[in-house]
Amino acid sequence: LRTANAELYQSWNAFFVVFMTPLIMLFFARLLKKGVDFSTARKILSGMVITGIAALLMVVAGFTSDNGAVKVSGMWLMGFYAIITVGELFLSPIVGLTMGGWFFATAVGNKFSGFLGVLQGSMSPAMFFLVIAGAAGAVALYILSVLPKLDAAIKKYGA
Repeated sequence: LRTANAELYQSWNAFFVVFMTPLIMLFFARLLKKGVDFSTARKILSGMVITGIAALLMVVAGFTSDNGAVKVSGMWLMGFYAIITVGELFLSPIVGLTMGGWFFATAVGNKFSGFLGVLQGSMSPAMFFLVIAGAAGAVALYILSVLPKLDAAIKKYGA
């Protein structure tokens, strides 16, 4: 069987950002046209849920590959990038004022990625992505619990 390094698939994220951004914008425009209230807080919540779904896809891939012992199709990784990009687009900054916070969150996320890299070495791939899915789910549940307060703050400050 022919194999490819996982690094070769990283460009799919950039492709999906370029490809899916207009689709996501169209989606939100249609919701707005229909009068559906999809606030910034709800976009953030949706983004976290979608991120958790992407991690769960990798859990399935880990189990399918016997935790990396068996080679699997690169389509798993491409699917992961497609799903996580949608989540990323939902989580992207909604207004210019949030850019500073967004870059701060990115910096913290990069530091956390280094921590996760160390953690990954001590776990099976399926278990690692299960931890990621659990963390994304926990954040989504927290956001859901404070959603009314987030919506009120967003309406108050016009975001």
